[in-house]
Formats: sequence, structure tokens, C-alpha cells
Amino acid sequence: MSRRTFALPNGARAASVARQALEPSVAALPPDRRADVLLLTTELVTNAFRHGAPPITLVVDADDGGRLRVEVEDAGAGRPARQPEPGPSGGWGLLLVEEAADRWGVLDGSTNVWFEIDL
Repeated sequence: MSRRTFALPNGARAASVARQALEPSVAALPPDRRADVLLLTTELVTNAFRHGAPPITLVVDADDGGRLRVEVEDAGAGRPARQPEPGPSGGWGLLLVEEAADRWGVLDGSTNVWFEIDL
């Protein structure tokens, strides 16, 4: 099992830094799954930057059982919605996470949003 934690900058570069941090974990994935992981991570990091508060942390956990888990946490007081409800002002990102990830959720009592893909 390989679990790594990264502190992300609080700014527009956060998503780019997160994608670079993920590169070793996704390099060997099929192109479509690699693209999914990078897109979903970008979405979660962008949500943390826009709606949360610093610090923003990225956790990447690849296990030997063929699963990759990505967690994004910030120090904001808000609570991400478990049931995404997109509308004219947004909310489409978590719907995308729901559709593309094999599993996803929010850790109870936190702003830690995670997703998993089966490798």
C-alpha cells in the first residue's frame, strides 16, 4: 500500500500541483482511467479552493488490491453535499464525480471529499 499526503497551495495553482503529485500513481493506468482520476481530482481541489479555506490537503492511497483512493480536504466550515444538485449556479462537479468514480463520499463531520477507482 502506498499512501502519500501533499499540502497544496491556496490559489489557482492548487489543481495543477495536485495533478503533478498524482502523476506517479496514475502513469500506468489506461488513458481513460488516468483522465478520470485527473479530472475528478481537479474538480475536488477546485471546489476546496473556491468554497473552502486553507490549508488544502491531497491524499493519494493506492493499495495492492487494485484500488486508487484520492481525498481532498480543506479547513472550511461548509459541508459538501452528498447528493449533488446541479443548477444554473453550479453543482455539476460533484455530479461528474458521482458518474465517473467507482465510489465517492464525504467523511462525516468534515470537508474531506474522496473518490475511489478500481484499477
